[in-house]
Amino acid sequence: VDLGYKGKDHHPEDVQVHLSNKSRKKITRWERMWMNRRSAIEPVISHLKQDHNMIRNFLKGKEGDRINAILSAAGFNFSKLIRAFFCYFENLISSSFLFSI
Repeated sequence: VDLGYKGKDHHPEDVQVHLSNKSRKKITRWERMWMNRRSAIEPVISHLKQDHNMIRNFLKGKEGDRINAILSAAGFNFSKLIRAFFCYFENLISSSFLFSI
């Protein structure tokens, strides 16, 4: 959580807020693992918002929010799958071209 979120009134009592500005010596290994994992997830969320139209939600209510998140994540995964397929196909063609010369 960023520093603007550390007030007491912003979150429920049973939720722990972990700030990323703590010294690396003071946090446990488990907390460090979660901080690194969160750092890896944030760019993916940013790409979902910018590239896969998760900024605008035209569906209504909480169910619409869920549907929008699932569809944009599916689009993100589908684009990764297509990219992997074309890379494999390109490598297959280039390797067969090298052997024919």
